[in-house]
Amino acid sequence: MTRPPEVTSRIMSSVRNSNTAPERALRSAPHRRGLRYRVHRRMLGKPDITFVAPRVAVFVDGDYWHGNAWRTRGYTDFGTYYARGDNGDFWAARIRRNIERDQHVTECLRADGWCVMRIWETDLSANLNEVADRIEAIVRDRAA
Repeated sequence: MTRPPEVTSRIMSSVRNSNTAPERALRSAPHRRGLRYRVHRRMLGKPDITFVAPRVAVFVDGDYWHGNAWRTRGYTDFGTYYARGDNGDFWAARIRRNIERDQHVTECLRADGWCVMRIWETDLSANLNEVADRIEAIVRDRAA
C-alpha cells in the first residue's frame, strides 16, 4: 500500500504529542491523591508530569512512537514487526532514534539527580491505579 506523501503528512500532523488521553488520565490520579506537579515543564525531554521538589519526572510513552508496539501487537521482535510493511526500514530507523533519544534523556536526568519514570501507554490503560500507586510511592519516598 502506497499513499501520496501529502496524505501521510496530513495524517501525521493530526497525531497529538501532548495532552493525550493517557496523559490526561494519569494526571488526574496523583492530583486526587493530593500530589501536586507541573505539566510539560521546559526541561530536557519535556516530561509529561514533573514533581519538582522530589525531582521525579514522569514520561507517558506511546507504544508505537517509543518502540513497544511490536510487543502489544503480538510480534516476536522489533525487526519482525517493521519488516512487514513497504516502508519498514524507514519506520524502524525512526523508532530506534526515538528509543535512543529516550535512553539519552533518562540517563542525563538521572545523572542530574532526577528519578525518571517511563510508563507505557498500554500499562496505563491496563491499570491506572497501579501506575498511580507506583508514582505516589516514589514521590512520597523522595519527598521525605
